[in-house]
Amino acid sequence: MKLRFRNNSLRLRLNRREVETVASGSALEERVAFPGSGSLAYILDDNAQFGPEASFREGVIRISAPPSELKQWAGSSGIGLYFELPVSGSVLKIAIEKDLECLDAPAEERDPEAFPRSPTANCA
Repeated sequence: MKLRFRNNSLRLRLNRREVETVASGSALEERVAFPGSGSLAYILDDNAQFGPEASFREGVIRISAPPSELKQWAGSSGIGLYFELPVSGSVLKIAIEKDLECLDAPAEERDPEAFPRSPTANCA
């Protein structure tokens, strides 16, 4: 699972295995360790009861989406789920997307579990 920030938005990209995992009800977690024992973790789960949720506490970003939406998305050809959550007079935009294969990246950076894409598409 990849995490990307831009302005007041957060994007998670999942490969095929990760989409299957979260659609089956299991959480996904990644962790980045920093020198000095600090770390940042990010989690995607299906614990949202009434709608999407997001939180950041004690170095952990948690994104939760409704289980029915995750299952429907996993079984569809749709690329992503998109949410906007209110934040102090603004919104936090959240994208949960299928990670498409990168055809022009070096071989060591390609994910064999990425979703196929058109040969004419570029990496983004």
